[in-house]
Amino acid sequence: MDNELIANLSMESLMINLVIGIVVGLIVSFILKRVYRNKKKVDKGFALSYYKLSYRRKLIRNLWQLPPFFVALIAIIIIFDIHTTASVFLLSLFILAGLTHCLLLYRKWKQEERNTEM
Repeated sequence: MDNELIANLSMESLMINLVIGIVVGLIVSFILKRVYRNKKKVDKGFALSYYKLSYRRKLIRNLWQLPPFFVALIAIIIIFDIHTTASVFLLSLFILAGLTHCLLLYRKWKQEERNTEM
């Protein structure tokens, strides 16, 4: 039964599902960003919503989520037997994106810290 389902999946249907997932994710992200725009941010304690966190807490969350993310990415590369060149490109792209995002969060955190001291 499962093999029949996998065999019937076409690249076209997978791409359509991927695009739908990305669009839904962007819409939800936009809505949550608007909802939490001018609300007080959480700097201590737990907050499930990423948009409810201060920049310092966002940075901390991103830093502890990076290692499991890369382990999952490497597992996906191994499971789907992705070509070496593509896997190196994928890993370096995600490392660069993750580090850039952490750097931007750090800069925003320091900027926010300076603005609240004044």
